[in-house]
Amino acid sequence: MIRPALWAAAPAIALLMLSGCSADSDYGAYFQLVKQSFSNGIGNSGVSREQAAAIPYASLGYRLDDGSEAMLVLATDTNGEQLWTSSAHVVFLSQDGRVKRTTGLPHNLGALIPVRGPSLPAPASALEGPSTNIFTADFPDIGSYSVAITCRLNAKERETIAVLGQPIPTTRVDEDCVSPNPQWRFRNSYWLDAQTGFVWRSIQHIHPKGDTLQIEIFRPPG
Repeated sequence: MIRPALWAAAPAIALLMLSGCSADSDYGAYFQLVKQSFSNGIGNSGVSREQAAAIPYASLGYRLDDGSEAMLVLATDTNGEQLWTSSAHVVFLSQDGRVKRTTGLPHNLGALIPVRGPSLPAPASALEGPSTNIFTADFPDIGSYSVAITCRLNAKERETIAVLGQPIPTTRVDEDCVSPNPQWRFRNSYWLDAQTGFVWRSIQHIHPKGDTLQIEIFRPPG
């Protein structure tokens, strides 16, 4: 678990790791690869298959709201928590496909903490039946902490999605959430591998200001 003090330094830690200062990871060529891959820029059409393939590490693409697509690379994978980062100093901490902290965005999710149990419920748990979950969330930029959020997780229909042009059979899971203070209603959606429950794509609302992340995994960890 990353402690708050360490989380504040996470961008620097991740960037050091990616620039080759980690003894365990060979990320020295990362920034050069990204620079070469994206030398022509990434428009609203998104990251191409060729650009994604040029990065030999676990990676994902994300859009903030309906903006241009950007890429993050996996820096660490510890006890089910995955730290994704980029040279733009954007960092996501995720677990089972669910974003639980961010830095580097206009409005950041400071923390997402389960009220019941030691870990966040995985979206794949909906495949065993609907469930209601309660979280608390921190939004430091608006001075809101321990915001109570109640969510109903429910599996929907099967859908075949395309990631970098490759069809993937999935089951969509919707998560309908409500917060009384601040007043906030939203729906997260996750597209899970029909066989493994791995989250290939998601739409996640991370802030009461309305910020929405659209995420898809280009190269899965492992």
